[in-house]
Amino acid sequence: MIQLQFLVPPESWIRTLCQNDLATVKILSMKLESSDAPGVTHFVDIVSDKVNADDLIKELIKSPDVVGSDVASVGSNRIVGAVTSKDCRVCSIIMDSKTGYFVGPAVSEHDGQMSYKLFMSGDAIPRFLQTLHASGIDYKISDISKLAPKRAITPKQEKVLKSALELGYYEYPKRVSTEELAKVLDSAPSTISEILRRAERRIISGYFDKD
Repeated sequence: MIQLQFLVPPESWIRTLCQNDLATVKILSMKLESSDAPGVTHFVDIVSDKVNADDLIKELIKSPDVVGSDVASVGSNRIVGAVTSKDCRVCSIIMDSKTGYFVGPAVSEHDGQMSYKLFMSGDAIPRFLQTLHASGIDYKISDISKLAPKRAITPKQEKVLKSALELGYYEYPKRVSTEELAKVLDSAPSTISEILRRAERRIISGYFDKD
C-alpha cells in the first residue's frame, strides 16, 4: 500500500474560503449524489481566525455552487457538517474510481491549495495521476511513500482514534474534549478514554518494538 499526497487549487465554495484566507477547510469524508441530483457532498470541519461561526455559515451558503448544507457551529469560530455542491472534479474522480482507493482527510494549506491524501496500490498511482491530467487539473505531488507495518489495533479502536484525530482531540489546545468526543461517538466518556488509552499503548508499543 502506497500513500499519495498531492496539492490542487481549491474548487467550488472551498475556493472562496481558502483564497480569501478566510478559513481552514478540512474534508473528513465525501460522497457522490445520485444521477437525479448530481453533485458532491462533503462532510467538513471549517475553522476561522477571522470571522465567527455564524458569518462562516453565511459565507458558505451564499456561494452559487452550494446546493444544500446541514452545518452547525461547534464553537465560536468553527462549523461542522455536510455541504453539497454542484461539482468538485477531484472528489468526483476519487469517488468514481474503480481501483480501490482509501481516502484520508483533505485539508486546505496556508497558500490556499487543497492537500489530498490517498492510499492505494503502486500500480494505481500512474492511472490516477493520468486521470487528473486528462481532466485539466493542475496538481503537485507532495509525498509518495510506502506504508510501514504497524502494530494492529482493533476496528473499534481505529474508529475512535480516527475520530479523535479528525476532530482535534490531539491538537494543542484541544478542539474537542473527551466528553464532546464521547457525545459524537454516542458512548460514555470513561469508555472513550479507555479505548484511546489502549489504542495509544498499542501504537507506542509497536513503535518501540524492535522485532
